[in-house]
Amino acid sequence: MKFGYRDRIILLIVCVVVIFAVGIFVFIKPKWEDLNDNQETYDTDLKAWEEKQKEFERINVYQSSIQKKYDSAANLTTNFTDEMTSVELDEFFREQFMNTEKFKEDGVKLVSNFSVTDEESTSMNYYYVTPNVVTYPLVEYADLDGSLAEATKEIRKESDVLSTQKVQNAGGGTSVLTVRINREDTMTLLDAVDKYRQDHKDAMMIVAVSIEDYSFNEDVEEAEAAPQFQTVVDDEGNEVQVPATPEDAVETDDGEKVYPGFTEVTIAYNSYYMQEPTKPDVGPAYDAGIWDTDNWRDPVSEG
Repeated sequence: MKFGYRDRIILLIVCVVVIFAVGIFVFIKPKWEDLNDNQETYDTDLKAWEEKQKEFERINVYQSSIQKKYDSAANLTTNFTDEMTSVELDEFFREQFMNTEKFKEDGVKLVSNFSVTDEESTSMNYYYVTPNVVTYPLVEYADLDGSLAEATKEIRKESDVLSTQKVQNAGGGTSVLTVRINREDTMTLLDAVDKYRQDHKDAMMIVAVSIEDYSFNEDVEEAEAAPQFQTVVDDEGNEVQVPATPEDAVETDDGEKVYPGFTEVTIAYNSYYMQEPTKPDVGPAYDAGIWDTDNWRDPVSEG
């Protein structure tokens, strides 16, 4: 069968179209689909990488924020007493405030068991004063522009804000002791606790003081009690007057022992503890230039 020139041209065109179509479906279309898939993967990975870079760039900000929070919390704990067991609190109070040379010389004595509690959770309320603002109908009528109400609100602003704050809890320990002591040493003991608190910025507080006789038995009649001073001989053989000690007490007419110049004082003392924050490991600082080298390919070493 012979084809004419026209038939051969048509057949050639058909063959070219078939070959072109086969080439498209066999070779070009799969590559085009792969290209589209790769482009989508690239766009997705590029977006993810850009997000990661933003996270990396925030590392130093996070590290700085964590360090500031740690420093702030650590600084806050310096205003609290170091945590102590009941035994340690007992020893601390005795050695720091009671066992002084002056107290020994003056005859200050512990006359009851020193009560000390173990550390426990205790609430810490906010201390504030609520101003007393007097108001009455004439004041309200006189407040034509609202300025008096605003002034009242400003006066009570601090107490109003603090009254809404949540009560916080902290660790705490309580000590209660009763001592036979004179007036001067009583004030010395109370001042010593307050001075230690100020010098060491400790959260400690004397919450109650009970004095059995506020005159410290200084008004006891001479016939009923021993003198408040006694004569002793010093190392050079001279007679000197020194304060009488509690052992110089006598009994009154009703049979009660009286120590002139001394009385029993009960002191309740609180210490507040705050847990120091642990040191956070924020890792090394972020250097954006690491991506310009091959160092990022190396495994990150611990420590």
